[in-house]
Amino acid sequence: MKYFPYSYGLLVLIFLLSSGTAFSTGSNLADEQQIKIFLPQSSVINSDEYRLGEISQLEGEDFLLLEKISQTVIGRSPLPGRKLTVTRSLILSRLRSQKINIKRFVFPGAESSSIQRAALKITGNDIDQVVLKHIREANNNEDLKPRLLAKTRDIFLPRGQVSYVITSKGKYKKEGGYRNYEVEFSIDGEAVRIVTVRTYLKLYKEVFIARDTIKRNQIIEESDLLKVRKNVDRLPREYVTDKDQLIGKISKRNINPSEAIRGNTVSEPPLVKSGDRLQIVFETPFLRLSAPGISMAKGRKGERIPVKNLDSKIVVFATVQSRNIVLVN
Repeated sequence: MKYFPYSYGLLVLIFLLSSGTAFSTGSNLADEQQIKIFLPQSSVINSDEYRLGEISQLEGEDFLLLEKISQTVIGRSPLPGRKLTVTRSLILSRLRSQKINIKRFVFPGAESSSIQRAALKITGNDIDQVVLKHIREANNNEDLKPRLLAKTRDIFLPRGQVSYVITSKGKYKKEGGYRNYEVEFSIDGEAVRIVTVRTYLKLYKEVFIARDTIKRNQIIEESDLLKVRKNVDRLPREYVTDKDQLIGKISKRNINPSEAIRGNTVSEPPLVKSGDRLQIVFETPFLRLSAPGISMAKGRKGERIPVKNLDSKIVVFATVQSRNIVLVN
């Protein structure tokens, strides 16, 4: 029994040596076989995808392996101005997919890192101002007052030579009113981003309104008109800015006081009234005949009306040319 302690100690020593734990340094691989991956707190990426060598510091003695893993694509880069977190497990997963023994890698420092896409920041205010300037220059009209319906947000673009093109989006029947403008940004000649800017255009013009009620079939005189300055976006498209388009015309309906007079609410007065005496003219390049006649209906210039030949008593249709002449085709 006195030999038992010696035998027990010998067995423990043999077990420790065989298991490799008695003098272990904490790794199953020799130091020269290890690849150390140091992850910084953050990195900035310029391209659309990022590689391990761009986001970490690699140390080891296997230079061929170091070169290989440094070129290993870890993932897609975030959008310009955005961030994402790269973890130890993601890196090992990408290396494992390359059939690399991941047991050789250690992470002495942090086990994750934040990466950000290098970007050029363009403020929303700058975008708004170039659009407003574009509107003023394109219209060259002091009476045009554009305003923004909403503030544009800041954007982030990839680094490079920036250019942009501004276009009006959509078709509009009115001169003013709501407008959408698209700003297309390009980097080094390649389109990368479109930003929409919503605006409202106030366009002021001097238009004519009725001073008092203008009755239906009334011949309009200058005293019936009043010139005022209005935002024409609030008016129908046919508003009138030239009084000569109204004076001497007749109203097709009652026009209320202060109502903007539209071109389609007036018409030319008839040159010929029913019962007017006139000359009926038949004309060719080689012959001109005329006869006295009487109109059987009223008509404006260019309209066809029935007229009676007073000599033959025959009724024909003729085109009104002036107050006392109609032409038979």
